[in-house]
Amino acid sequence: MAKSKFNLAEVLGDTVSKLNTMQVREIPLDQLEENPDNSYAQTDIDELAESITVIGLQQPLVVVPVEDGRFRILAGHRRRSALEKLEHKTAPCVVLDADLDPSLRVLILHWTNTMARGGAGLTAENTFAAAKEIKEALLDLKQRGVIELPGKLRAYVADVLKVSEAAIARADAINAHLSKSWKGDYKKANINDSVAYELSQCSDDLQRELHDLYKGQMWQLDAKDVKTHKKAAAAGFAPLQCPAEQPGIEPCVGTDKRAAAVKRGECPGCCHDCDKADGCEWVCGRVSKENRAHAEAEDREAKRKQANEEFEASPLGKLRRHLRETLETYGVHGYRDLSHAVYGDWIWTDNPAAYHSISLSDLLKITEQVGIDLSELLFGNPEGAPLRQLDEQMRQATADLPQVNGNGHVCVTGLNPYGVCGSAQCCNQPYACCIACSEPCSIRCGYLPKALQPAPVWHPYPDERPEEGQTVLTLCHSKYNRDNYAAYIYRAGSWYLPEMPDDGLMTVDVRWWSAELPPERR
Repeated sequence: MAKSKFNLAEVLGDTVSKLNTMQVREIPLDQLEENPDNSYAQTDIDELAESITVIGLQQPLVVVPVEDGRFRILAGHRRRSALEKLEHKTAPCVVLDADLDPSLRVLILHWTNTMARGGAGLTAENTFAAAKEIKEALLDLKQRGVIELPGKLRAYVADVLKVSEAAIARADAINAHLSKSWKGDYKKANINDSVAYELSQCSDDLQRELHDLYKGQMWQLDAKDVKTHKKAAAAGFAPLQCPAEQPGIEPCVGTDKRAAAVKRGECPGCCHDCDKADGCEWVCGRVSKENRAHAEAEDREAKRKQANEEFEASPLGKLRRHLRETLETYGVHGYRDLSHAVYGDWIWTDNPAAYHSISLSDLLKITEQVGIDLSELLFGNPEGAPLRQLDEQMRQATADLPQVNGNGHVCVTGLNPYGVCGSAQCCNQPYACCIACSEPCSIRCGYLPKALQPAPVWHPYPDERPEEGQTVLTLCHSKYNRDNYAAYIYRAGSWYLPEMPDDGLMTVDVRWWSAELPPERR
């Protein structure tokens, strides 16, 4: 036959059963004093005050009279604090007899508090003390014949506190077996109930070692760690702390898998000291994780190298090498040699496949800083030498030649029978010879064979027009007096966006255009 559930109201008889029917009195708050024996935490006062404001106070306080017309609270400390916060002057109270049996008073204190809270509401460090008070009160009442208690006393205590019997058992174990040092930290809430209970199941020596190990770092310790430390200590060969996890504190794991192998002499015990841990069936979880991470890193590096090799063999990779080599001729050996406004990392990075290639606007910023034309940066001149280099060679060749007619130089080509450069007298360009100049000009030297004259890169618009449907690079003039570069399709005297060849009609003031577009990104 199943044992009937313990009912404190029935055990205490009329004293408790009449609590809800006794007359309620309004007592001034300043006449209510706290019970020094109360071990229930006063938390969530603001939430309780808000509830009282909305639905009113649902349960009166339970008090007993003391001297000088004052009353001591048995149940309702939180309710009194909430009413005081709401600036109430009085509180509804049920007043018990002053000569109430002390043991009954203890039971009523705990019973009324747990009923009012819908659960125990005890702070962790006071669970054992409350259980002890209830146990002593019940035993006193039983010995005096006031009540009968068939069955386990722990079941009655748990029912009064509205907790499980296991929680009472854990509280007893903590009180009986937790070391003095750990009890101090338990009372300070440096460790929680679960950690305290697991520590109480360890030997005194292990508790002492763990307290020394975690001193000042108890936030790193949880119940699972304590169980693992206990298992490692039972194995006998494992270190207290994993040597690879310092300065963090981690217990040695997987000792049960290695115990038999260590006993047979086939395993050194600590996987971090073993050169055969990779692929070992007894390896601990941490070394196994490190091995997987190392293998994954090697795989990522192999894939990175393969991607970069494929990139270097692509047209975009060839262009990148050309850009780097061209810029080096002008003293630019890395992105730090450029302004921070330019995103040029891709040109010099060791991992170009992981970067986005440089944009046209950034290439134009680079040419502006270096002082070269975009086509020169992308393609160089027909002989493969940058135009600036050719111009510098011309300047050096003519540096020591005598001036003629004040404004011009001697003809450096030797083609003019008069020895005079006629074009230089009508030109304000800084070039020593027309062979180095790419500007469209009507006074270009006539002695140079056409094959040696560089074709003009930029064409004036509308004097010269692209072919119908041709996509070209344009230099546009905006209303803010800024020059902008953009690629457009030319058709019937109008300009269209390449990505919208039919609907992308643009109203732009094109001044120059060039057929020398940068290679498409692949």
